[in-house]
Amino acid sequence: MKINFTKKEYRLLIDMIYISEWIMNSRDTGENEKTKPYSELEQKIYSHAKEYGFDNLITYSKSDGKYYPTSDFEFDEQILSFIDTFEEESFWETLCSRLAQRDIVRQLGEAKVKEMEPFERMTEEDKIAEKYDEEFCTNGLKNLIINET
Repeated sequence: MKINFTKKEYRLLIDMIYISEWIMNSRDTGENEKTKPYSELEQKIYSHAKEYGFDNLITYSKSDGKYYPTSDFEFDEQILSFIDTFEEESFWETLCSRLAQRDIVRQLGEAKVKEMEPFERMTEEDKIAEKYDEEFCTNGLKNLIINET
């Protein structure tokens, strides 16, 4: 199969690949076997950057034979905006969820929570998480206090 891309479509494709690669690997420090097939596809797509006139965004390293995003690409405002939005939303969602999980265990006890049906547990956690979400949307972290007793 052959797929043809316009220059604009190719740019969108490498943007999407960069963002997805960042999400998969930004916290990893080494090779990740789970993401290896994605990295191989990334290399295949990046190898065509020069053909599309994007050698200012993707560069080839002769030392290891791989393609890498340039700093111009990595600091593209639109790409950073997508990543920042993802991180911001993920942070608040995860914080609310973990606080809700903690609270339900405190309220009911770990044994009872483990006995709950998954849907029931998630429904209860969602109710609690919603309260945290409302609080954080209104006040941010202003009212979050660590009890040091």
